[in-house]
Amino acid sequence: MGVEYGREEVCVEVVDDGRGCESADIDRAGGWGLVGMRERVGLLGGRLSAGPRPEGGFRVAAWLPVPVPVVESDVRAGTEAAR
Repeated sequence: MGVEYGREEVCVEVVDDGRGCESADIDRAGGWGLVGMRERVGLLGGRLSAGPRPEGGFRVAAWLPVPVPVVESDVRAGTEAAR
């Protein structure tokens, strides 16, 4: 497992060296694992990559955008502007 982060996105990657599966088996494997991951990552504006590795095993990686921090002075300015 690995996590990398930058100013604009975070990448989470999980890799195993097990038996993996064939690409055609990914969507018909049953359950909601990868489908659910894709939906959640998409809702956050990110992207997901999942599939068997050429050397065996499986890899899932998600890139998620880093939210823009809210500065307290910006919040106060917005509140005062709304009055």
